[in-house]
Amino acid sequence: MSDTAEIKHRIKSISDTHQITKAMELISVSKMRKAMEKQSVNAAYFNSVRYTIKDIMRHSTDIRHKYLVHRPNDRTAYIVIAGDKGLAGAFNNNVLNLAWEHMQSRPVHYVVTIGQMARAFFENKHQPVDLEFTHAVTNPTLHDARGITRDILDLYDRNLMDEVVVVFTRMHSTMVQKPEIVRLLPIVESDIPSDVQSTFTGEILYDPSPKEVLNVLVPQYLVGMIYSVLIHSFASEHAARMIAMSNANKNADKMLESLNLEYNRSRQSAITTELLDLASGRFSGQR
Repeated sequence: MSDTAEIKHRIKSISDTHQITKAMELISVSKMRKAMEKQSVNAAYFNSVRYTIKDIMRHSTDIRHKYLVHRPNDRTAYIVIAGDKGLAGAFNNNVLNLAWEHMQSRPVHYVVTIGQMARAFFENKHQPVDLEFTHAVTNPTLHDARGITRDILDLYDRNLMDEVVVVFTRMHSTMVQKPEIVRLLPIVESDIPSDVQSTFTGEILYDPSPKEVLNVLVPQYLVGMIYSVLIHSFASEHAARMIAMSNANKNADKMLESLNLEYNRSRQSAITTELLDLASGRFSGQR
């Protein structure tokens, strides 16, 4: 009887955990879809900004702008984006290990973390964190992207860094998410995807000048880039968590199936034993 009670307790415990993991899976599916919808809503505007910058760089070869000029490249600032919590498979480890490995090739670097897991990772590595944004990955907004851009541009304008890169996880599909390193500053034409096109085919004249247009567009470009990587990281985290919770649910179903069979066997054995005891007692009484 004690075995039956123990199995029943295990079944209840696994069932309770299964309900939690199932709820987490459904929540992650919902958040992932909403994030990609937000991304698509703003994509048209930011693609236009990127195309305009690329067009200026392509046709104004003599332009000199502080955000386009290469510096000695001795000081690299890393914006590292991870999650605020675990239970997402290898999502956090993959992006953080990529950032750490790349940092070893840069003798002087600065670290900007977005997400609690990124901050904890670098603390464990005894790597000082120069700037921290704690809640931007929980629900990415344009307001968060503008704040991060403002702080990064302020440090770059004060000549405290030569290069700015962002390490994040790009969501290619629901099943495929890969960590990547993308350069934000200085802006290089080859860094802007070639698939960014415009429906306008004529020559564009910029007023008052290409340089003045860049002064306005570069911050918008950076806001769009940072917002995009925040959204991709957020969606990737929930896609990874959805997969992890789905696997947990499948394992829980298998365990419950096995335990229910074991419980039924144990219960049947207990009933059979009681019947035999009753029958034995009856026969003993008749004698």
